Amino acid sequence: MRWGELTGLQWSRVDTANAEIRVDGKDGALHEVGGKLTLGPPNTPASVRTVHLPRVPGRPAPRRPHARFVFTGTDGGFHRRSNFRQRVWLPALRGDTSTGRPRINPDMMHFHDLCHTHKTRLIEDGVPEVLQHKRIGHKFHGVMGVYSHVTQPMIDAMLAALHHRWEQTRERTGSTNP
Repeated sequence: MRWGELTGLQWSRVDTANAEIRVDGKDGALHEVGGKLTLGPPNTPASVRTVHLPRVPGRPAPRRPHARFVFTGTDGGFHRRSNFRQRVWLPALRGDTSTGRPRINPDMMHFHDLCHTHKTRLIEDGVPEVLQHKRIGHKFHGVMGVYSHVTQPMIDAMLAALHHRWEQTRERTGSTNP
């Protein structure tokens, strides 16, 4: 999901029972214009979508707190991109030798690069292009975009591949986080 879609994500759009997130067309993204934070529509009509998540066996579904939004700053308010970058993103990229978290070059990695990495993984896993576009929130142009549609078997295969990647990472790192 894009930065604005994540920072504007409301618990009412998270379906833990079905492991889905809905990006709403009316107020599904947080926008920062002239220093003011407002909710509004996501980037494009194709951004309005359901994002399916793999289920992690043995891991309880996240609880819905009384907060309206899923990802908030320490004060419970919205994240500002610049504050998040300085306080969370760059320290995460610098790594932490005391915990064994490796360093990633902060000059070479931007938040949106996570979307590029996810798209590459979808390609590696053989996910059909129509589902790749839908998942990333892009319009699939041309004849393929008109005549191809996402099916449940496509979604199930993609989720199985994502779960397999999580299992491989967990085995390599000993982590329990997806």
